[in-house]
Amino acid sequence: MYKYLIIALLIVTSASCDRSKADYKRIITKEYPELYASIFERDGESLLNFTNNADSTVREQAWRALINTPVNDVDLLIDKVIEANSKSAWASLWFKELDSKQVERLQNLWQENEDARLGLASVLGQQGNENTLQLLLDTSLQGIANDLEFEIAYAIGLLSSKFEVTEENQYKLVERAMSNSSPQIGRAYLYGYYRTDKNLETEVEEELMRLWIAKSRNSLLDQYVFKILMANHSRKVLFLFDLEDYSRFGVQMAIEVAKTIATSPDNDHAVLVLSSLLDHRNPSVLVATLKTLQIKENYAEILNNVIRSKVIGFGEVEPIVRLEALNTIPDPADLEDMTRRLAGEEPYLLPLKYSILKKYSTSNDYFDMLKTDINSDNRFTRLFAMNEFANWWEGLDESEKTEVQVEQAKELLYENMQKADRSMVYGMSSLFMDEELLPNSDFGLITNMLKRFKLPEDVEVYQSIAQVCEIRFNDQAKPLIDSLAEIGNSALNKTFISQGWDIEEKDYPLTKFRTPDWKRLAKIGEHPVLKLETNKGVIGIQLDPLIAPATISGIDSLAKAGAYNNVAFHRVVQNFVVQGGDVETGDGFGGPNYVVPTEASATQYFRGKVGIASAGIDTEGSQYFVMHQWAPHLNGRYTIIGEVFTGMDVVDKIQVGDVVNRAVVIKN
Repeated sequence: MYKYLIIALLIVTSASCDRSKADYKRIITKEYPELYASIFERDGESLLNFTNNADSTVREQAWRALINTPVNDVDLLIDKVIEANSKSAWASLWFKELDSKQVERLQNLWQENEDARLGLASVLGQQGNENTLQLLLDTSLQGIANDLEFEIAYAIGLLSSKFEVTEENQYKLVERAMSNSSPQIGRAYLYGYYRTDKNLETEVEEELMRLWIAKSRNSLLDQYVFKILMANHSRKVLFLFDLEDYSRFGVQMAIEVAKTIATSPDNDHAVLVLSSLLDHRNPSVLVATLKTLQIKENYAEILNNVIRSKVIGFGEVEPIVRLEALNTIPDPADLEDMTRRLAGEEPYLLPLKYSILKKYSTSNDYFDMLKTDINSDNRFTRLFAMNEFANWWEGLDESEKTEVQVEQAKELLYENMQKADRSMVYGMSSLFMDEELLPNSDFGLITNMLKRFKLPEDVEVYQSIAQVCEIRFNDQAKPLIDSLAEIGNSALNKTFISQGWDIEEKDYPLTKFRTPDWKRLAKIGEHPVLKLETNKGVIGIQLDPLIAPATISGIDSLAKAGAYNNVAFHRVVQNFVVQGGDVETGDGFGGPNYVVPTEASATQYFRGKVGIASAGIDTEGSQYFVMHQWAPHLNGRYTIIGEVFTGMDVVDKIQVGDVVNRAVVIKN
């Protein structure tokens, strides 16, 4: 497998080499360190100076850095963007606060300068208004290139999600989407209606249906049309495909069908479609289908025997899917032994085990089981058990809580307040809201608990506790909040303000970022590959150090140290992302002992793009995610480090708890 990965890498890099190795080394070791001094300071004026650099690579990276960097003079920025007229330059305006005159200026530019339209369209989609939407819809498409029409289509899609669209314009939008030879462009036009719950007019929906039936099927576009039409035409839409087709759909389309049925009106044929989807062999499709059946409990009753035979009793199906099936059937009590055996000692399967056993366990028995697990020596077991206990307790009616249980729960809470880590404290937050478990007189327990946590490492703890304090202990907690605000942690103080705490807004100290190892980046080359050897297969990711050097330098360092080895994917959202790389806690609340800046780009978050998880601008670390499909709402907000060039079939199979056995960066 390693040999074939290298061959694929050589093919990719040979096709994309656009500068000499000497040029790359010079940029990385000489030009970028100076540029990144300004990025680390988020100095907008300094970055604007870098947009005049003699080297185009440096100029473009400076423009990308301005996407998430404030500037003092937006009019001056617009002047410079128009002069540069590059994709990255225009992206620097995506999230700036533009007033109505500035938006009008850009609209006038659209009419006056056709050469500026490619980048300008992306800004108008983010910043435009109803007039902008009309302007774009009235723009002639005759003779324009595909890349420009895509940007226009996406801008229209964004604006149609925000503003009302006349019936006439809905017809125009639908006709453009369905007549285009590019499914990518077609779905961009429909993005606003796919992404939101907005409905087309009845007659327009009927026209969309007619055009779709007449059009050759393409899964990229089918996903969007399917979801849009299912709200009001579910029965007719489902009958457009033969039942056996559903089990053969591509992964993304099959998941779209399953998820859309969950939110669509009931009809008998949907039951048969879900039954067909249970014949699909991709685990993500099966999980999505079973989750839909958990919502549509009446369907699950009808398919009880089908689920038992096709999934639960089928030994080749992996444990997480079989447990999801056990969690779906109406009465899994006769399969308790199987539930416990399938869950085994795997902590990531505990939430499913709890959900299944809760259905038929007595309150006392369930409570006793959770108490045992909360006292486990295994940190993950304690974490998942405490999270489940908090959710279970919050969901109990007051009449269901016995005096004995209240006392035991109180004792459990107090014990764990003294030893819980930040992930557990975050999960316990709802318990702090219960006045029976934590009376006002015991507020001191919270202040004592917080002494064990530090800033900025444990900022999530303080953020969650501050919300509890604002609701329950406002006057008591004010001195605590004031003392924490004095520390000057930007992320925490912004949270305090958003929660309603009265604290003084001030300038915050600069975030201290990890300095990239520029020499090492030069050594690994312009097109290194991050190779993830997972329990499902190998995923090869071509990295782009010129776009995200600070992030990739950190990833390379962690990979060399073996920090990514044996780390699980802790988050999977079907048809969205798989996420892993929590090298500290493995549950999504951890990271490395450093922070890197957000390194945004003008690149679209298409399927296969690999990004870095973030809790806000300039909070990135080690956690990476891989896109299942196009998600443009992430554009410019999250760092993109590269793209999967081999192993997307592996990505499509990844489930929570699947492990990266080994991660290595291969230099080119």
